[in-house]
Amino acid sequence: MTKRNKFVSLYESYMKRFQRGGFQVGDVFVFNKNFKSDEGYKKLGQNVKDLIDQMIESGLHIRVVNIKDTAPQRYPASDAGSSLEVNLDLAVDTGGGRYMHYVTVPCCLGEPVTYGQNLPPIPDAMRRVDKVNIKPEEYVEDEEHPSNKSERKLAKKNTVLKHTKEPYTVNYIKDLKKA
Repeated sequence: MTKRNKFVSLYESYMKRFQRGGFQVGDVFVFNKNFKSDEGYKKLGQNVKDLIDQMIESGLHIRVVNIKDTAPQRYPASDAGSSLEVNLDLAVDTGGGRYMHYVTVPCCLGEPVTYGQNLPPIPDAMRRVDKVNIKPEEYVEDEEHPSNKSERKLAKKNTVLKHTKEPYTVNYIKDLKKA
């Protein structure tokens, strides 16, 4: 019985993806190659177009943050009233769950990218060029380096504190001898 329940929940989550235009909140969104020639893109304001270009040039993942219907539903509490034509709220994922540069676009401008069970790969914009040397090298001590020159020396005898005549543990030992 439990296997059937798991299958039903998986099947339901799979079917929900195609009830809302093929998108789910959290999907990585990729713009189509010719999205600038689409009628939905041409209707957008110039500031929104500039923001979309800035999001693409950032090299980071663009995620679906919200899915909205293009027209209001007659019965808002019913799933049957949702349409396939939806507007998507997109944002740039800067990592760690931080989203920036929110914009609303029609769903026809792009498509979701699925990575299955895996997380999306780290974008190239987040990778840093690093010169890591994996092969160890022998350490060569440099006597001329300023960090190796010091006037401090380790003490060669025990230091006696001036304000104490006997150690503070003497009182503890006296109490132990009485018992």
